[in-house]
Amino acid sequence: MFAKYQSRIVQVRRLLFVFLGFLFMLELAAQPELRLKSRRFRTNQDLSEHVAIQVRSHNMEESHRILQFEYPPTADQILELQKRGAVVVGYVPLNGLAIRAREQMSLDGLGVRWSGRLLPSDKLSEALADTDSNNYIAEFFQDVDMDIARALVVDVGLQIIENPDLLTYQLLVQGTADQIADLATWDEVSYIFPASDAVVNGDPVVPCAGAISVLGPLGQYIATSGTGWDGPGRNAAQINYHIQTPTGKLSFDGQTGELMRAMAEWSRVAKITFVPSTDDSGARTITILFGSGAHGDGYPFDGPGKVLAHTFYPAPPNPEPIAGDMHFDNDEAWRIGADTDMYSVALHELGHALGLGHSDKPGAVMYAYYQRATKLTAEDIGAVLTLYAAQDPANAPANPPVTPPTTPAPAPKPTINITSPTASGTYATTASAMTVSGTAAYANGIINITWLSSSGAKGTAGGTSSWSSGVIGLLNGQNTITISVNGAGGASASATLAVTFTPPAQKDTTPPSLTLVSPSFTSVSTSSQTITFMGEASDNVGVVSVTCENSNTTMVTAVGTTSWTCKNIPLLTGSNPIMVRARDAAGNVGWRSVYVTRR
Repeated sequence: MFAKYQSRIVQVRRLLFVFLGFLFMLELAAQPELRLKSRRFRTNQDLSEHVAIQVRSHNMEESHRILQFEYPPTADQILELQKRGAVVVGYVPLNGLAIRAREQMSLDGLGVRWSGRLLPSDKLSEALADTDSNNYIAEFFQDVDMDIARALVVDVGLQIIENPDLLTYQLLVQGTADQIADLATWDEVSYIFPASDAVVNGDPVVPCAGAISVLGPLGQYIATSGTGWDGPGRNAAQINYHIQTPTGKLSFDGQTGELMRAMAEWSRVAKITFVPSTDDSGARTITILFGSGAHGDGYPFDGPGKVLAHTFYPAPPNPEPIAGDMHFDNDEAWRIGADTDMYSVALHELGHALGLGHSDKPGAVMYAYYQRATKLTAEDIGAVLTLYAAQDPANAPANPPVTPPTTPAPAPKPTINITSPTASGTYATTASAMTVSGTAAYANGIINITWLSSSGAKGTAGGTSSWSSGVIGLLNGQNTITISVNGAGGASASATLAVTFTPPAQKDTTPPSLTLVSPSFTSVSTSSQTITFMGEASDNVGVVSVTCENSNTTMVTAVGTTSWTCKNIPLLTGSNPIMVRARDAAGNVGWRSVYVTRR
């Protein structure tokens, strides 16, 4: 369905760095400025300013800094940075890259005009002064080991409040303003902002990872990307939109009505006119689509309950025709006025499509965590009016009618049963591995049967209505094996088997030996969306499983053990620390780590 769209994306990316500089030429004829939330400043040509700031870092050899170029950095400049050992961790408007590198890394010949660091004051949200709460979200650069991040938080006296719904590079912390200020002096910290009541109370929340920039992610410390669709200054803008692929979860009239209502809310406060179009490749066009998994843009969705949507920032830095495009995960339970509310998510994503980053103020539509919304807050209005002219209330478009909430008919549910080695739910064995089998049914069609062990191993069972897991390795003691049936439309059901494994009396304490054949280096750079690892493993008794875990995305179970292959490990743009582990039946683990940078 998305082949045409995907082909266009590939072509655009090939030409991106050729045309991106041209897009900036008129705006950046003068000295470019850096645009942080804390300050906007024009830089003087200086490659040594970062040296003047004493670095407080867990890593004494490397630290984070910002490099600014005269024009948007090219692919060759980024590749040369990586050859010199730098890791690109984000994009900083205008023309800047946030990197991690050795202090002594040479910048000669890279076209860099300025090198500097975020000051501790750049990392502290101004919204902290408006809250009486002592709960904060501490965001770290996305390449930072979160075990190190946790240690830094504890060292300054802050308490960590566990919350599974946070982004992987964020921590919910509690403490005093002085402790927060102390944390901001650490190089690994990128930003600190107030936590909403929902996050603090542990209510289920869904984070937005931010809009997509082809030059890397934008941190919470960035307010806007580019100058908006109207160009430099605060002017009126006309933007086309095309609904390319609607969702089957809602009526067409219902979903288009909610999208138009979200557009009208932004047009109510800013001089922005949204015009329907049938040309999804036209300039200044926001293409809207619902997709599942890999949907043609290089940023696959992850299924129900995690990433709800993503949006490409306008040009620059993103090129046409992907600039401003809004994609929604079709596997989510989209509703109108309830649950995953179409209007609320669309209102937030439209803010990104207009060029806005995330707000620091809980309650704002553009806060970093989605929330039910009816209209823009003063914070959202103030943000969009930094890019566009204010709307004359007399000319504001009439709001479309609110689509009544719908209650969908209950969908049939899949069923799954474990019949072997037992149907009782518990099982004891002295064997180090076992096979589980059973039956499943779903009227709308079964996609697959998957299994997951509490050891971390997982796989896909053979068959559907009658299925068998294949060999599952067991760890010493209690093992929980979960079998899930995944049906069409995102429906699923699970069954569990509690297995107690009692190994022979002689305890095995020797970890497996693990060798990486490909890649053969511990630091790898690639432009691919996935990577495959291959290697060998051995043990004095026997290797049960080999897994490859990308801490940014997912874990892949290898095919084979003594000779193994982890196929198609997903990679995010930027840093991807990947841990390879070999386990034996006694729970001993041998490991190797590889650091993969996706360009």
